[in-house]
Amino acid sequence: MPDESPAVARVLIEPLEPGDAPTAAALLADGESAVDGELVDEAERRRLAAFAGSDHQRAPDWYPLVARRCSDAVGGYAALVLPASPGGTAVGDAAPLPDVEGRDEVLTSLLAALTDLAARHQARELEVWLRRADDHDLEVATAAGLPARRRVAVLGRPLPIEGAAPPAPSGITVRSYRPDVDDDQVVDVLREAYAGTDDGGWDLAAFRERRGWDWFRADDLLVAEDTDGRLLGLHWLKRRSPTVGEVHNLAIHPGGQGRGLGPLLLRAGLDHLAATGCDEVMLWVDRANDRAVRLYTSLGFTTRWDDVALARAVPGAEHRS
Repeated sequence: MPDESPAVARVLIEPLEPGDAPTAAALLADGESAVDGELVDEAERRRLAAFAGSDHQRAPDWYPLVARRCSDAVGGYAALVLPASPGGTAVGDAAPLPDVEGRDEVLTSLLAALTDLAARHQARELEVWLRRADDHDLEVATAAGLPARRRVAVLGRPLPIEGAAPPAPSGITVRSYRPDVDDDQVVDVLREAYAGTDDGGWDLAAFRERRGWDWFRADDLLVAEDTDGRLLGLHWLKRRSPTVGEVHNLAIHPGGQGRGLGPLLLRAGLDHLAATGCDEVMLWVDRANDRAVRLYTSLGFTTRWDDVALARAVPGAEHRS
């Protein structure tokens, strides 16, 4: 675990100690409130919250860090989840706090520390997510040896949507998910829809873990069912607040492609959110997925910001067996 090794003399990178975890969590929450968005993803916030709790739960493969300025003020947060075995990909987050003095230095130092940590633990590749990244951030990251590999657009639009919803194709019914009864078919849709992509790897355990999160509601997971009882698509929604909803996951099984299920499920979900009192909706979509981007923009979604995955081979990995 890195302890000093700052990339820039005026920034010190330190492991996050249990006693400092509540302060770090509060600073990160304040930063997210200031920008009205996320600086790390939900899974990372959960890891940090567990570490900040009374019993300081910490996964053995998770390493949280803080960046301190010469004034000792915290200027940023980062964390890395190491692969299960040497030679895999280490995945993390880097989050300079909003409006921190010397943001470029903080970001450069965090990225250098994560790279060093991945090398110490014999990872072969490093992927770091930078939320709300602008072009200047990406220039700094590239100079630090971590160019952008994947860009995810954060889109939003007001609710409700005017005009009639598209009719359902013949034999298709949109309904709410039934816990346990539909689990295997929901996982099949997710697994097949995302096969071979960065969002793949769905299985029953992963779905049920997400289903156990405190925001999950069965009526916010809509499914498209054919007359034989097969699920061909789903729209998984999330209520971020009483007035802001999220398209958490819109997935169509390959066997349901070409039948208009994407527009059908999208509109059904947005109408559902509006009916619950949401007046705004957000979503995350890979910019490389042209078809999905066109679908969302056709319904009036516009870009709020980009989340970017930075990636590089870990130095020295080519010399390790």
